[in-house]
Amino acid sequence: MVLAAIGPGYAQQIAKIKVEEFPLFFVTPAVIGAALCAIILGSYFHRHPKSKLTNLGLFLLGLSVLLLPYGSKIESRGFIQTINSYLPYAFDINILHIMVFLAFVMGIANSLIFVPANTILQEETSEEFRGKVYGALNTLVGLFSLLPILVVGGLADLLGIKGVLTGIGFIILSIGFLSWVMDRK
Repeated sequence: MVLAAIGPGYAQQIAKIKVEEFPLFFVTPAVIGAALCAIILGSYFHRHPKSKLTNLGLFLLGLSVLLLPYGSKIESRGFIQTINSYLPYAFDINILHIMVFLAFVMGIANSLIFVPANTILQEETSEEFRGKVYGALNTLVGLFSLLPILVVGGLADLLGIKGVLTGIGFIILSIGFLSWVMDRK
């Protein structure tokens, strides 16, 4: 939701695309990545430790958010320029391609986090309490997501979109690292 709040600024300032194009180039790949990953998780990884899947998702999400504002720097790297020298001009890798790829990875990460978490929630709650637990969870998610959404706009004005995305990326990576450390105990 925080990315949706600063998405228009990201589209114009960093990706250099029209705000109207942002859902096509960002939301669509994220949804495709989430759907594909959810299908694969349900079909092949249902016996894999859920905490490891969640930790992988947190690291992928944190890394993707961290890299998102630096697509132009990635685009100018030598290895990308080398790849582009072998590709026809129409297929040159640019910031838009990097954004689409990172959005796809963020969708995968989202499924890696939420599919195992919801599976654990369903396994650990009885049928009679499951609706109450999900109701409470949705209420708390809505409540706790309100403040970051309100704050991120002001932070984007103060720190810039790059600064906010970098901060969010580090926070998610920190949560992933703490989760990994706690999982090892």
